[in-house]
Amino acid sequence: MSTLGTLLKLSGGRGQGPSPVFGREHLLLAFLALGVPKSVGRQTLAASAGVGEGSMRTMLKKFRQAGLVEVDPAGIKLTRAGTRLYETVRRRLTPPAILRGSTLTVGKSQAGVVVRSGGGAISNGIQQRDASVVSGADGATSYVLRAGKFTVPGGSSDCEKDFPSTTWSEIRDELHPHEGDAIIVCGASDAVKAKLGAVAAALSIL
Repeated sequence: MSTLGTLLKLSGGRGQGPSPVFGREHLLLAFLALGVPKSVGRQTLAASAGVGEGSMRTMLKKFRQAGLVEVDPAGIKLTRAGTRLYETVRRRLTPPAILRGSTLTVGKSQAGVVVRSGGGAISNGIQQRDASVVSGADGATSYVLRAGKFTVPGGSSDCEKDFPSTTWSEIRDELHPHEGDAIIVCGASDAVKAKLGAVAAALSIL
C-alpha cells in the first residue's frame, strides 16, 4: 500500500448491522491523527475522528490488515509501512488545523486544510462546499495561493487586503501554503465536524 487512493479504499466494505459507519473523511482524519511520535489511545483516536467505538474497532482492523498500524497496551502507532504512507499523504494534504476566531466561512468552529498543488482543481468552490455539508459541516470556502496572495477563483485576487483578518497569518503559520496550493476553510458546530468537513472538501479535489 503506497498511495492515498489505496488507503481510501479501506473505507469500503463496511459490514451490515447497527454499528456506526464511517466514510472516507473519517478514515483519513484518523490516519492523519496517527502521525505523531507517541502511541494514541483508541478512545482518543475515535474522538478525534468523530466516530464511535464500534466504527473505530472496524477501522483499526482494516488498518492492521493492511499493515499500517500496530496495537499494544500503550496504544496505536504507525508501522514502518504506515509511516511511509503517512509521508506520502502529507505530500498532498496537511492535517486540518483549527483556526481560532476565524470568520472566513460560516460555522462556529472553523478548520483549515491545504491541498498541495490543488489550486487548479478549484473552479468556484461549490463542489468543496457541498462535500463539506454532506459530511455534517455548515459549509466551506476555498482559496488558492497565487503570487503569494490568497485568492478566490472568480472573486478577490487579494483576500488579505479585501477581507482583513488575523486568520490569514494563522493559516500561513499553521498550514504553510505554497504557490498553487488550495486552501479550504470549513466551518461547523464543533471542531471535529469542522475538521471532517475540511477533509471531505479536500477529498473532492484529490
